Amino acid sequence: MQKIPVTIFTGFLGSGKTTLLSKLLNSNKMQNAALIINEFGEIGIDNLLVKSSVENTLLLENGCVCCSIRGDLSDTISGLFSQAENEDIPCFDIILIETTGLAQPGPIVQTIQTDISINNRCRFDKVITVVDTLAIEQQLKLHQEPSTQIIQGDFIYLSKTDIATTKQMEDAHNLITNLNPTASIKDKLNAKQIRQSIVSLHLNNHCFICGHDDHSHSHSDSSEHTDHLLSFKNCSLKAEKPIDRTSFMKWLSTLYSFYPLSILRLKGFIRFKEQEQSFLIQAVGPIFSEMKLLENVGPGELKTSLVIIFKDMDISEIENSFARHVLAH
Repeated sequence: MQKIPVTIFTGFLGSGKTTLLSKLLNSNKMQNAALIINEFGEIGIDNLLVKSSVENTLLLENGCVCCSIRGDLSDTISGLFSQAENEDIPCFDIILIETTGLAQPGPIVQTIQTDISINNRCRFDKVITVVDTLAIEQQLKLHQEPSTQIIQGDFIYLSKTDIATTKQMEDAHNLITNLNPTASIKDKLNAKQIRQSIVSLHLNNHCFICGHDDHSHSHSDSSEHTDHLLSFKNCSLKAEKPIDRTSFMKWLSTLYSFYPLSILRLKGFIRFKEQEQSFLIQAVGPIFSEMKLLENVGPGELKTSLVIIFKDMDISEIENSFARHVLAH
């Protein structure tokens, strides 16, 4: 049975998640989507704003889906399938989850990946983080959540660019890239792109400091903006030749066992010995997605290139351990 992809929409309070979702859901590309909205409080405002756009809308209210009501998320997704089977709602082929502005994507991804009742029918697809171009610098200074939402995002959508200055857009790009160099930054995002990204790995979207990309950003020194982000670091690991799979997996397991809470995001391409084919590997927090063979990439075309975003670790220790336990084998 083909699993239904689940995409998470996150972003800090007031970033524009509901506006973006409303636009996406009004497209015929999303007519078969199911939407789960999570809100704080007893009145679901976002639910009322977008419900007219899609029939399969369910509300998780008065709690945060990343913590207090994760069990309800499992029940809600199971309920969606039951209602579709009973023909109470139309069939759907994608599930969208809109989080509260204070949610962190990691625990939600963990629920989707590890809850058997969900995982039997669904697969985690991606995290789309909506960022307020006008407010991101101030938000990063004052709050922890925006940093984590950006770090754990696959696509970063910049909202309010129609009223932003060129400098505000450049600053937003730099802030995001400093936090998450693997993210694909979008100034525009439509339903067709979402659909296409479900069946495509979008190899050309990933920066990997700086490979091919389809977004413009600068890697210039922006330390005046990022003093408050010094607790977050990123490390880029590369291997020119194929690496030993057993050694790599053992190194990765050891790294996570020593620093289980320090690694926020891992993403990259791996090329193993004897296979000569490249794989996509990624993790949100400690939860890994299944490693995917890149079928449309020729043997030896992509070399090993891995980015790790973390806190409370030393870059040189990661680089040295990778060289000693992976590259030396």
